Amino acid sequence: MTARADFDEAMLDQAIAWQAALEHDDADWDGYLAWLEANPRHREAFDSIALVDAVVREHRDVLIHEPSPPVAEIDPRHRWKPRLVMGGALAACLTLAVALPTFWQTSRPIAYNNEGSAPRMITLASGTSVTLSPGSAILVSAKNDGQIELAKGEAYFDVRHDPSRVLTVSAGNYRVTDIGTRFSVNLANSALRVGVAQGAVSVAGAQTASAVRVDAGHQLVGKDGLLTLSTVEPSQVGSWRSGRLTYTNAPLAMVAGDIERYSGKKISVDSALENKHFSGILVIGDGSKLASDLAAVMGLEVRQQGDLVHIAAGR
Repeated sequence: MTARADFDEAMLDQAIAWQAALEHDDADWDGYLAWLEANPRHREAFDSIALVDAVVREHRDVLIHEPSPPVAEIDPRHRWKPRLVMGGALAACLTLAVALPTFWQTSRPIAYNNEGSAPRMITLASGTSVTLSPGSAILVSAKNDGQIELAKGEAYFDVRHDPSRVLTVSAGNYRVTDIGTRFSVNLANSALRVGVAQGAVSVAGAQTASAVRVDAGHQLVGKDGLLTLSTVEPSQVGSWRSGRLTYTNAPLAMVAGDIERYSGKKISVDSALENKHFSGILVIGDGSKLASDLAAVMGLEVRQQGDLVHIAAGR
């Protein structure tokens, strides 16, 4: 297999920018996935940059001692942009990026998306079963499928009990750790919800002093650094798999995020409703009536303009 290296300058700039951005905890995974899907060459460009980065890190000591290349005089008539300056060792790294594409293919995270209208089930090599709700995506470490990133949406995990293996699900600024259970993780509008149907999980946040244990029949909601633990019927956890969205004291922003995924319309919530919570059941159907059903139950008002739906306080 031969890697193509005829990427244009703009594409490489974008790949370099995404490589740097994804190292941050608040990385824009939605934007990254959209960029990948926009052009098949984007993944090739990103993989080439990521492979160079990995090889450079591995051979860092060699690069530190690499003599600086001679400085060439720049013709002021030519436009110049700062780029990577390559000595012999770094040039060798780039050669590896072209000659060994399969190296990165075996180490980069594997992306699973659900762009359909029905739940999608995935079985990982370890035996863990993951069901993705529509409009959701996860990234699974190629080296260890026990390391999963929920990039967007909601996923239901059915984990085979094995004390020697630990599953960790990262979602935004939170980490959910488990050794064998059934639970769901929802990430919508920076709000997290973890519901446990069987077993127990541990949830830690970037702004929390210690991890919180969540047992079966309980859910944890995280928003703005605050974690709230409450009870929930185990049968309600992951109820979207059977066509129902079930909520117990869920932030309205999270409910709006779910409706957005199922309806395909942009949902906004009036700032006056930011602290509102919702408990109840919404029938998914084709997703078109979710916003109006929510408004009817809560006494709110829905204003629609094209693909934008705004939920406001009732008059």
